[in-house]
Amino acid sequence: MLAHEIATDRISRSEKLVFELLQNGIDIFRSGGPVMYPLGMLSVVAVAIILERLWVLRRQNYLEPGTVHVLSGLLGGRDYKSASDFCRRHPGPFTELVHTMVENRYAPYDELKEILSDTGRRQLLSLQRGLPALATIVGGAPLLGLLGTVMGMINIFKAVATGGSGINETLATGISQALITTATGLIIAIPALFTHSFLEARAVAILSDIEAQMMDYLHLVRRPDIEVDEDGES
Repeated sequence: MLAHEIATDRISRSEKLVFELLQNGIDIFRSGGPVMYPLGMLSVVAVAIILERLWVLRRQNYLEPGTVHVLSGLLGGRDYKSASDFCRRHPGPFTELVHTMVENRYAPYDELKEILSDTGRRQLLSLQRGLPALATIVGGAPLLGLLGTVMGMINIFKAVATGGSGINETLATGISQALITTATGLIIAIPALFTHSFLEARAVAILSDIEAQMMDYLHLVRRPDIEVDEDGES
């Protein structure tokens, strides 16, 4: 019984703490004024982009060992049709590059490398999807915070100009709005900035790994010791 009462008391205190934190957060949000609404939307969008990119930009999503092994066997055996079919059944940046290489394997070597480079640049854009929007949030959130600061200062000057019995409360509200919006904009922008840099570097690293694997495949497809006819046979 005693243990049950202690556990119940801890749960009650935890619920009370959570309620107080939520209430304080709502109060702060309201004190920031109307600018807090777009800032709140930006924070939700930023979190959604970050979580989605962290989930998507994993190396195993693009260079799955099984896929690499299968394609290595098909290309090594010069079974280009099966390799192309496999790539069509498993779409993605890596298989798109392999498919492009197979389809253009009769092109001159330098031209083939240029085609693969162009395709790689397009695939990098797909890997970086959402990051331009995150960069916009990084730049826009502090500006919205600054707008809230200006609006708070305007309220302060209005209160000073009009005077009246409620001047102290109005001054406190204006100062609170100015500080809260500035802090909120920075709280959104700073983590988003570092996360954007991390995700952009991860996208580039994934593409670099893909290109390194593609060079191995290119040597299989364009081996100088084997003449390739239009049917892909010796």
